Amino acid sequence: MRNPLGRIWRSAVFVSCGMLLFGGVSYAQQDTEPGHSIGNVSTEGDLIVMELADGALGKPNLFDLSGRTLRFRPEGPRYRVEIVPLRWDSDYGPQLTGAQANLQNFAFPFSGKVWNSFLVGTTGSIRFGISEKDIGPDPYGHRDGGIVLDRFDQLSEVAGKLTDKAPAIGVFLKPRMSGPHYLKELSDRVIITWDLTEPFGGLLDFTWFKTINRFQAVLHRDGSLEMSYKELTAKDGIVGIYPVPSSEEKPAAVHFSSLSHKDGPFEVVYESFHYLAVPRPQDLSCTIIKALGDRFDFLAYYSDFRTDSQEASPVSDGPIGGNVTGIGNPRHEQTHQVLESRCTQGRFQLGLAQPVWVGSNEAQEVPAEGAPVGNSHDITFYTRLLAEGSPDGKPFPYSYAVGHLGHEVGHRWSAYVSAKINGETISLGQWPHWAPGLQTRVAFPYSLPTEASTMGGGVWQDNLNGSYTQLRDFFFVPATGYSYLDLYLMGLISAAEVPDFFVLQNLTRVGKDVNGNAIFKAERTKVTIQDVIAAEGPRLPDVDHSQRKFNTGIVIVAERGRRPSHELTEQANGIRQQWIQYWETTTGHRASMTASPR
Repeated sequence: MRNPLGRIWRSAVFVSCGMLLFGGVSYAQQDTEPGHSIGNVSTEGDLIVMELADGALGKPNLFDLSGRTLRFRPEGPRYRVEIVPLRWDSDYGPQLTGAQANLQNFAFPFSGKVWNSFLVGTTGSIRFGISEKDIGPDPYGHRDGGIVLDRFDQLSEVAGKLTDKAPAIGVFLKPRMSGPHYLKELSDRVIITWDLTEPFGGLLDFTWFKTINRFQAVLHRDGSLEMSYKELTAKDGIVGIYPVPSSEEKPAAVHFSSLSHKDGPFEVVYESFHYLAVPRPQDLSCTIIKALGDRFDFLAYYSDFRTDSQEASPVSDGPIGGNVTGIGNPRHEQTHQVLESRCTQGRFQLGLAQPVWVGSNEAQEVPAEGAPVGNSHDITFYTRLLAEGSPDGKPFPYSYAVGHLGHEVGHRWSAYVSAKINGETISLGQWPHWAPGLQTRVAFPYSLPTEASTMGGGVWQDNLNGSYTQLRDFFFVPATGYSYLDLYLMGLISAAEVPDFFVLQNLTRVGKDVNGNAIFKAERTKVTIQDVIAAEGPRLPDVDHSQRKFNTGIVIVAERGRRPSHELTEQANGIRQQWIQYWETTTGHRASMTASPR
């Protein structure tokens, strides 16, 4: 039977944890432009301190319109913009159950047409001239209905390019927000109100608790419109109007709070509220390696400032160096250019693509007191269970941090291989993670007695009747270890030590067991490590000659003229210590990890 997963796609890319998190992944060609130093480097104990050069990441522009109303008055195809005291209608009207809004009393003139229907996006935008079915899901699998941004878009860069999604209005466009939105139509205007929260509690999130974000748009019969901001916790988002341009005039990037009536009129006008720019990963690695030498296998960065990203947990940059074959290595092109761009002779193998903010969930030792219990992909779901299973009655600290770091470092070797079975080569993954139906029981568990690989797959119980119970799914929360296949690819166990495993295809959910575990019907294909070797060749260097000692540089990044905060130093040290313990445990003490700048 032909494998429906298909052959692995390969190229040098940014490795992403997105598939494990959301069932999909965004690929981006690895940037081979040369890296350069963006700051000064020193050491503080076992930590590396990077003080950014002045302006290295630009300047933030944080939201400053809370408690005010923006008014747009048409002058032909253009608009005058002014700020007035807050105008707010507390009667929201009925909640919209979808994105479609149909007007009964009037049509709204915008972008050279009049509209009696439009779409209201959950994440704070309005779109005209398109139906819900024409808008695909966002990168997280949600159908927003409004303007959809790519996963790694920086708000500062994408805000001026939204005319290709026009005609549209960005009332407060910020990806990943959720909550109800309401619509009330009167004889001369329609009022749309959003009551949203930023994502909370998860690995990718910046907060443990719901946040308040209430804003409103009023579309008037005469074509004027107002955007009102009653209370916003979020400080980054896109505000602007995007009619289809009638000329080649560029969209006007403005600071709304400083506009006067003399400014304009504008056709396409917007402001992007954002944090500091996301650094290039090659600039981060070059800054460290040029200062301290090519002595790091991995680099992880933590900062006391946020960057222009909607995710708190960054993807990784790699694989970079390390000469290993037989692992389905995706880095088969431009090897020399990649090494040079990262300022390494080959020692440096992978790093986080950007810093983790100290205030994010990932950087916390344990969840905040009183944090609501989330679902089975949130660490709060396991707090009691993890405490009961530990010797001192406390869960291991920094589970999000070391789980994420273990996953990204694992991408140095996994999950790229195929297997050749009965003459046919089949994929074992949905690149670059193991397929959900792959049996990937962890050899040396870290958090729980039974774990699936941090690189994907699952733990499957064969019910001997054509059905399989999913005992653990493919999500690395709480922090999980490595499967036998992972450890072989890492060069830490021999082929003979890898037990036979299997992959389930055509998974169809049919119910749950008494413990709430999902049960699937599936087709099972047995896989051996020799099947993998037949497809990829033997792992070289082999287990007797592979690298066993690794060093991670733990870097704390501060803005120009600012010393790292005590909080940042303490948390980075805590992550450093727990990372060493995690590595030793999950590799069965067959490899060692240091985290030293020396």
